[in-house]
Amino acid sequence: MKNGIIATITLAALLAAGTVAHAGRALSGQELKRLGGTYQAVWKGKHRARVLIRRDGTLLARSGPRTDVGRWKIEGNRLCVSFRVWTKGRYKCGTVERQGRWLVGLRKADGTPRLRLRK
Repeated sequence: MKNGIIATITLAALLAAGTVAHAGRALSGQELKRLGGTYQAVWKGKHRARVLIRRDGTLLARSGPRTDVGRWKIEGNRLCVSFRVWTKGRYKCGTVERQGRWLVGLRKADGTPRLRLRK
């Protein structure tokens, strides 16, 4: 019983601190530079797309009948993406971590991931 209470308190403290959502290790800039290929993407937890990440820094994406093009770059250990329409040409940057099969990152101030990617 005592261990169950301690585990509950520990989990509550971790959730309050936001560390459970950040369980993965942030990828380095060198690891991020190796991104390439076609990924299933989820933006802001609701918009789904197929995204082709090209090593030349370009992006091609399709969400249902809609398509968009963009650019990506690495700044330090942060991934930055920009789409002509979907981000209005503005770069969105942030760290990316691996969580199982997903790459998760570009978090909002409250820790919620904006972007999830998987091959």
